[in-house]
Amino acid sequence: MSERAIHIGVLISAVTLAAWVFGTHAHDTPPSALLASPTQPISPLSVLPPGSAFVLSADVARLEQAPLGPFLAKRLGHLGRASDLGKLCGFDPLTRLAQLALAVPAAGEAAQEHADDFGIVATGRFSASEITRCASAAIAQRGGEPALSTLGGFSSVRDRKGSGGEVASKDGLLIVSGGSYFRELVDAADGNAPAREHEDPRDARHAALRRALGSGDIVATWLLSDRWFERVSGDSSARLSPFGAVRALGARLIVSSDVRVSVLLECVDADGATRIATLIGDMRTSLGSLALAPALSDAARRIELSPAGAELRLSLTLSQDELAALFDALSGP
Repeated sequence: MSERAIHIGVLISAVTLAAWVFGTHAHDTPPSALLASPTQPISPLSVLPPGSAFVLSADVARLEQAPLGPFLAKRLGHLGRASDLGKLCGFDPLTRLAQLALAVPAAGEAAQEHADDFGIVATGRFSASEITRCASAAIAQRGGEPALSTLGGFSSVRDRKGSGGEVASKDGLLIVSGGSYFRELVDAADGNAPAREHEDPRDARHAALRRALGSGDIVATWLLSDRWFERVSGDSSARLSPFGAVRALGARLIVSSDVRVSVLLECVDADGATRIATLIGDMRTSLGSLALAPALSDAARRIELSPAGAELRLSLTLSQDELAALFDALSGP
């Protein structure tokens, strides 16, 4: 799998996450024992092994309670096919989620060596037996052969006929992963991860980006490898693009009565940030010559640019009416 494919996969995962979150609000009643909050709830972010290239976290419970929740449920719910999963499993595990973290551990050339490595960790109101039955049913439906095992305190399910990842669960905690990353996640969640003598510098960069972004309902940070833009675009001339100066980026989404989006670009130097800001400004002035829907043009024009040294922040706030117009524009012919 190429890095470009991984990037596209991460994007699809983020969109699917939104669809999962807002796919349905018809919660079935879980066992009363699972409704109680644990004394020391585990943080999905704390389970992720060190050195990831991409990290996304979502406060699913808070997203569901947002004023715009019903609206987003209606506009995004069909993407996740949550009702299909509910019929298959007898309950919809996606409506039971509380916190979620997603990670891809490698980028650049290393990504090809660890193409199967990914990790999703989630907490919520579900039992290990429910997740095991659901995962087994999903594997069987697509023609696979579920294989059940026990790993520490987790019940595990994988497809004996394939290598598309593995699901491990215990009451209130779920892991979906593949490659060598899977065992690392299980060991970390079971408290058996090896002690770290030194902090991974990539973890420190993720933490710095998250602090700069601030808290949000969804926060994602991405450490980019050399020549990343050239690989993603598939064009060798892309090395001349100002976007090649970006070394890391982060995004924050806050959903309340409106949606506030903030993107932070961390560039090689202040000149790189200035060149990107200039390019974005030039692109906005030429919007009139493009055959874009008015909603898309209006949103692009309202993006605020805030350069600060080697960093460039992009901010945009969208009302429900503006979101509706954007959805209509994006779902049209």
